[in-house]
Amino acid sequence: MASKYYKATNTGKGFITHADNAYKHVSGYPGEVWVTENTAWAERVNAVEQTKAEAQALVDADIKGSLDEEGNQVVVTLP
Repeated sequence: MASKYYKATNTGKGFITHADNAYKHVSGYPGEVWVTENTAWAERVNAVEQTKAEAQALVDADIKGSLDEEGNQVVVTLP
């Protein structure tokens, strides 16, 4: 199964449990974007599935204007 892209608000403790990650790893990115194969987790947290392009646009918008130590725009590319 391929990873899916989701938009979800991290609600704090219990948002991603050890069991969630043990079953299928959940990776977080800027813009409240999450990447995982764990559809049960996505359903539990009411995550909204995104296309990769939609998710990348959310990440890009969230980090716009973020600069690295050399003054270059930070770039985060989703897997």
